[in-house]
Formats: sequence, C-alpha cells, structure tokens
Amino acid sequence: MEPKRMHPMKIAFLFLTTLKNSIFVFLYLFVLHFNDVSMFIKIARIIFCVFLISRLIAIIVEWWKTTYVLTNQSIDVSRGLFRKKYSRIPLERVQNIRWQTPFYFQPFQLTILLLETSATDDRASVKLVGIKRDEAKRIEQQLHDFKVAKTTDIPDFAQKDDESVQAEQGEERIVHFNPTRKDVIKASFLSFSFLAFIPILVTLFKNMEDVVDIEEQAEGVFAYLTSSWISITITIFLLVLIAITFGVVRTYLKYGKYEISSDEAHIYIESGVLSERAFTIRKENVQAVKITQNPLKKLLGLSEVILVSASRDDDEEAVNSLYPYLPSKRAQTLLEELLPEFQFTSDLQKLTKQALIVRMLRLPWSWLIATGLIIWLKPEWWFVSPILFIATYLSRFFNYRNTRFVFQQQFIQMKTGGLWSTVFVTNRKRVIEINMEQSLLQRKFGLSTITTYNRTKPYHAETLEDITIHHAEDFQNWYDQRREEIQIKST
Repeated sequence: MEPKRMHPMKIAFLFLTTLKNSIFVFLYLFVLHFNDVSMFIKIARIIFCVFLISRLIAIIVEWWKTTYVLTNQSIDVSRGLFRKKYSRIPLERVQNIRWQTPFYFQPFQLTILLLETSATDDRASVKLVGIKRDEAKRIEQQLHDFKVAKTTDIPDFAQKDDESVQAEQGEERIVHFNPTRKDVIKASFLSFSFLAFIPILVTLFKNMEDVVDIEEQAEGVFAYLTSSWISITITIFLLVLIAITFGVVRTYLKYGKYEISSDEAHIYIESGVLSERAFTIRKENVQAVKITQNPLKKLLGLSEVILVSASRDDDEEAVNSLYPYLPSKRAQTLLEELLPEFQFTSDLQKLTKQALIVRMLRLPWSWLIATGLIIWLKPEWWFVSPILFIATYLSRFFNYRNTRFVFQQQFIQMKTGGLWSTVFVTNRKRVIEINMEQSLLQRKFGLSTITTYNRTKPYHAETLEDITIHHAEDFQNWYDQRREEIQIKST
C-alpha cells in the first residue's frame, strides 16, 4: 500500500498547541509588560519569536516526513528527517480508539484518531492528526473486522465479503444516556464553570488598561455603580447573570451533545458541540469500574463513573469517564446495562473496631509537618494547628466508617474514603496480581492490607487497609481460584 501523509491542517493543530502551551510566556512578555522597553524584555521577546518560528519550521518538516500505512495486520508509521524512525503496531494490540475533532477541523472533514495499546513505551499508541473522517472510519472498521475475525477464527478477515461483515455487525448501537437541559445546568454549577468568567474579566480589564488609560473612567463608573443600594443590587445581579450564562454555555459546549451508547462488543462515549471527542472501548478491555463522589455530589445524590481500561493516555483529557454528574441510582443501572459482568452489591463487610484503633494510633505525619512549618514560618498562625489536628482525626474516623468490602464468587468490591469516596469493582480474571502486607502495628491487632493490580499503563493498584487476617486469607483463597479458572479455560 502507498504511504499516506496527513492533511496540512496538522501543521495548524501542532502550532496552536505550541501557542497554548506558551500562553503564560506570551502574557508575561506582551500583555503584563506591554509598555516595558527594558533590554531584558526586548531580548526575551526576540528569543520567544525565534522559538515560535523555529518550532513552525520543525512542525512543517515533521508533517512532510511523517507517513503511515495500514496493512491487514498492522499500522506502520515512518517519521524523521535525518534520523528515520519506524513504528509498527500490530492491530491485535490496539485496545481503545479515541476521536478528537477540534472545531477548526470540521469544515475540512478532518479528525484526530488515536489508537491506544496497553504498552508503556513510545510505541504505545499511534496518533494520526489531520486525517479525513472517512479514512478514520475505514481504519476503525478494519480494526473491528480484525477483532471479529480473531474471535471467530477466520484466517483472513480481508477475504470476507461485505454480507458476512454486515452479519457480524448486525447489532445496532443502543443509546443509554443523553443529558437533559436540567442535567447540563446542574453540571455547570457543580463544575464551577462560571468561575472561569472572573479571570477572563480581569485579563480583559488588564489588556484595556495597558492600551488605554481607563483608571479615571473606571473610578467614575465604580462611584456611579455604588452610589445607591439599587445600583449595587442591579450590578451584582447582572454580573451573576453573566457569569452563570457563561458557565452554562461553556458546559453546554462540552456536554451538550454527550452520548453514551453501546453494542454487543463496544462502549461509545461522545461529547462536545464545537470541538468533538469520541471514545470507543471494547467491553472486554474494561479492567475495572470506579464510582467516585465528592461532598457536594454526595449531598445532591450524584456520582461519576470511570472505566479503568487497558490503555490510558494521560496527555489527553479523560474521555473514558461516563457523564461525571450522573444520579447515583442511574449510575449503577447504567453500568448494569453496559457491563453486566460487573456486579454490584449493597451487602458489604465493615471494618472491625481494631481497624479504628490502628488508624487513630498511626502518626499524623501531615499534621506534624504542617505544624512544624507553622512554628518555623508563621508562629502567629498557631491556631491553624489544632484545626488541622481535629480535621485529620475526623477524616480518619469518617474513612473508617465509610470503608466496606466484599469478595465473593468472581467479584471484588471495595468502598473507601470519607467525605470523598470511591467504589471500586472488578472481577477475578482481570486482576493480574495481588499483594498482602502487614505493618508492625497491624500485626499487633491482627490486621492486614491488601492490594489488587489491574493491567493498565503500566498497572492500576487499588488498596484496602486494616482488614482482619481472616478476611485477608479469604481474599487470598478467592484469588487462588483464578488459577483453576485459567486451567479450565486453557483445556
């Protein structure tokens, strides 16, 4: 197959990314020091401009010398001018597929396609920036056909006719969740998007002040606005209204077209109005599920569900989170619809009183360090120390009261945290390793700490502290049955 080059809009994308990463340098040199004529600022501006020009040239060269080829078994990427680099990722290693479509890509029918694997080196993923949407769909289709062929033991999926492919994909997507207007408005308040209006307003005022002397006008306007309680009330109302409107619009652009759907083998998460994002994950690649709540979400009965997958790209905004403001009851039923093999139960074990004693006896290192810093730097703030002390031990108590666990049949469920809580659920076949350990203090009270490891990048660890030795042994016996399951499956 002929090597393909990505669209020239990749140059714009990479250069805009560079500008975004350099925004603070730009603001410092050209906004905060707009009227500064010192030699340092002049030299710094020249260096910054030279950097941008050189970066643009490097991006153009990178675009020109980067090509990719999709074969029946792999995707091959070639890059580099003086030092050639070749990457080959077998299709069977691709775990997840991400789409990202910035708003300035949409008129050109372009998108960014990220193919993720569970590897941890520089060949862990392939990012195709600026390819046609039809080409991205063709790549995703070929990956799907490859997976189907592999599971159905077809030697060469490329030889299948269109009717057989259609039969394998006969299942249609089922839409499980679309946020309503009420959900979007609620999300705008819970995400505090309206607070982003404040730095924008301050920056706008600062820019105007650097160009035009508005200090006298501002004083006059301020005096007028504060001349009576009516004008003060109207001003506050208008500012709050603008901030809320800004927050709702900002949240709508992010979650307005949010959709969670699935078919027999995949889960699809789509979001964004102007800049679109999409995440496709095979259900078999979901290693675990986490349900998280902060104090405000607990008060309102909301939860966020996160799919712990075999591949995560920390450089990208997380899209493998289901809608982060789901009603708690709906979150559980949604998971049952999407991943019926992950079971939830409310019949969980509590920690013993020995666990509370051990947690209270542990040295509060954070409080000791904070108190030392207060005495050293700000002794007049001595009153902060007892407040931190009380907060530390209250947090330990709530954490103890909130911790629950169960491991039965093929599943393990752990609930940890106090005001901020997390429910973690996985099954035995997806736990690649376990760990059990005891501290000297735990040994005296007959307690232990257990940890599960799931395959991600490089792994996901979940720890449960201060369970009894008896429960720790049950946990080990529970995991030992995994060997029997693997032996039965292999035979």
